[in-house]
Amino acid sequence: MKLLKLVVVDDEPILLQGLLKTYDWGSMGFEVVGTAQSGEQAIQVIKEKKPHVVLTDIRMKQISGLMVMEEIQKEDMDCLFIVLSAYRDFEYARQACELGAFAYLLKPIEDDKLQETMENAYKNCMAQIENVQRIESWEKMVKKDSDSFLQVIVQKYLQKKITYEKMEQVFATVDDVIRDGDRFITLCVDIDLTYKITNSLDYEATKLSLIRYLEQVMNGKYFFWHFESEEGYFVFLVKTSKNDTVKELKLLMEHIKEEQNCPVVASISKPYKGMKGIGRSYEEAEKLFGLASASGASAFTMPEEIEESEERTDFEDAELLIVNAIRKNDEKELKKAFVHFIYNLPEAEEMQCQLLHKLMLRVEFLLKGSYGMVDSLREQFRNYYSNIQNLSAAKSVDVCYRILGSVIEERKKHAGKDETRYFKEYMSVAVGYIEEHLNDENLSIVSVATHIYLNPVYFGRVFKNTFHMTFKKYLLQQRIERAKKLLSEGDESIGSICEQVGISNPSYFSHLFKESTGMLPSEYKRNCEKG
Repeated sequence: MKLLKLVVVDDEPILLQGLLKTYDWGSMGFEVVGTAQSGEQAIQVIKEKKPHVVLTDIRMKQISGLMVMEEIQKEDMDCLFIVLSAYRDFEYARQACELGAFAYLLKPIEDDKLQETMENAYKNCMAQIENVQRIESWEKMVKKDSDSFLQVIVQKYLQKKITYEKMEQVFATVDDVIRDGDRFITLCVDIDLTYKITNSLDYEATKLSLIRYLEQVMNGKYFFWHFESEEGYFVFLVKTSKNDTVKELKLLMEHIKEEQNCPVVASISKPYKGMKGIGRSYEEAEKLFGLASASGASAFTMPEEIEESEERTDFEDAELLIVNAIRKNDEKELKKAFVHFIYNLPEAEEMQCQLLHKLMLRVEFLLKGSYGMVDSLREQFRNYYSNIQNLSAAKSVDVCYRILGSVIEERKKHAGKDETRYFKEYMSVAVGYIEEHLNDENLSIVSVATHIYLNPVYFGRVFKNTFHMTFKKYLLQQRIERAKKLLSEGDESIGSICEQVGISNPSYFSHLFKESTGMLPSEYKRNCEKG
């Protein structure tokens, strides 16, 4: 047990010696580092020894225990006061509590009461010490690698995993990251969806080349954080104090499209000032990116006539309803979703045609990654794309709905054999990914579904049908199996095993392990050692 520092104060020498010699302070977690027989002497000793706890009588000549407390508070010293008082000193005790005394004990002191009070004081002090150590360690880590750490914090904030206040606290620990005049611009960038369909083999390589090129060019010119969004496109958050950065970024994107013959889709926000500008610029660029994706724009900045954001949100919801109806092969749900989709299209006919085009590309991509894409459907999609320039918005609506109806008809014909064969291949990839990332505490149904390009809800349903258990149960089962193997094979510590199976809290791991096996990890290991 770590011994904390204690100072004992009483102006009666006999009582002071009685306190020192009667009690085993070490067993309570304290070492007496100083004593005082007056209030004046107590102030000097406390300032010199800087104890964790001061045990003091209230009534003393000239400078009372209360006055000692007031003086030490002025010094901003962090120590607990436990005051001793007689029944007649109740008013003093009340004042001591108002001054922040941890506790007060009545004379004569009851041994059990003293023991309990000192133990509570010890726990309180240790909690404060550990908290300070954690904060100091955290601040050192932040300052040592502030750019990388802040990038993680910014990403979590933009993905709504931490609050603005929490991000603000983190930034406060690092000096001069955001200065007066700094503004933030968000660039969202990806490869056009049509290229993903028509050049699926080159898509990932082209995307990786684009991002690396952007990193290389921007590294020498801007301060920025970047990450991949949950939807798969990349986000660059640029900090700048210049007025022409938006123009420079737009020229850069146009240069990439022309020089590298790269089908770039991008959106660039306006600059927004200060830390609050991080969220504002990201929200604007994210909304614009949906419009950029639909129109195939190379660098879609905010024009004056586009200020509405609700259309994009409603449209995306409607589009997702259609895709989910097709995944479930549900004609009634498709009809309802398509009507909702049509009512949420913007007024401009050109934009209506673009959004219908985007929907059909998304459905075709779903079919190519799933089942049901027969030659007759390929021909229907091909005819639609080749005639798209000649179709009015009203005619496009009619053609698209007929094709989507045909899609469900064909999928129903192949839903048995083809779906089973298709998902056997995809589930094997998913299982391999789970096995490889078991040590990732953040491994989830969303991350696995994203890896194999399936909707998380749909993936969860298919996973359960394939393995006859939920994804969550399967993941826990695999983690427990790996833990059992590690426990039986070597001398790994519980902490190390927790890290390797993605369950960081040892207590929670032990609870899950016992719930699954009927034994604590230590018991399981002993059984394995016995043979």
